[in-house]
Amino acid sequence: MRGFTWSLMLIYLSVTLLWISNSSYLFSQWGVAVWLLSTVSGFLIYKQVKENRILKKLVMYSTSFMVFLLIVTGLIHIAVTSMP
Repeated sequence: MRGFTWSLMLIYLSVTLLWISNSSYLFSQWGVAVWLLSTVSGFLIYKQVKENRILKKLVMYSTSFMVFLLIVTGLIHIAVTSMP
C-alpha cells in the first residue's frame, strides 16, 4: 500500500506542475481522466491506510488539494467561456 501511495503522490505532483504551467497535456481528455481517477483513488487509499497516521494525513491533504484545483479550474472555465 505504501508504494501505491507514494506513486499517487508523484502523480499529484505531476498534475500540480502541469496545472501551474497550463499544459495542454493535463487539459486533454486523457489528462482530465487521469486527474479524476487519481483523485478518486486518493479517497479510496485514504480509507485503506490504517497503520501510518502521517501518510494518511498526507493523502487526505493532497487529495483535498486536487479537489480544490478541480473546482478552481471549473470556475476559471466558466469565467472565460462567459466572456463576450
